[in-house]
Amino acid sequence: ISVDNITIDGQEIDVSSGNLTLDVAGNIIFNADDGGMQFHDGSDYIGSFGNSSSNFSIMSRTNDKDIVFKGIDNSSTITALTLDMSAAGEATFNDDINLHDGKRLRMGAGGDFEIFHDGSNNYIKGASGDQDLIFQGVDGSSTITALTLDMSDAGTALFNNKVGIGTTSPNAKLEVTGSS
Repeated sequence: ISVDNITIDGQEIDVSSGNLTLDVAGNIIFNADDGGMQFHDGSDYIGSFGNSSSNFSIMSRTNDKDIVFKGIDNSSTITALTLDMSAAGEATFNDDINLHDGKRLRMGAGGDFEIFHDGSNNYIKGASGDQDLIFQGVDGSSTITALTLDMSDAGTALFNNKVGIGTTSPNAKLEVTGSS
């Protein structure tokens, strides 16, 4: 069947020039019994939407090409999020990541390390037994461990070097309480 520049032949709809617009009064429903929708540019397979064990799957189908989320902010196109497929899906956000009170940023295979705010207090928490908290930085060009909080010894603070009191106040003091 051919009408104007549209040809319908078996399982294919071809448009010889311009765009094709689907304009319906209700929803547009895609129902594929194999559970997928593929995006091609010429002969290049770019990406797909699909059903993966009843999970909605979005997949970049070109080797090492990213999935990029874009939008309009104050009339300018911005990239909000890039999932870098050449770096195992590393996520790069264009701006802050906001979590509500009590929501945690969890890291490690079992969520071994957490950072969160509970509405009143801020927490940096090792969530597994006896895992130390280690503060590192770079001194010149060498990585140094400035402070270790030893969780197998009730959080004993082990400083790599001196503990400074500060020189801006003549009344600065180090206060030690308890039995030591």
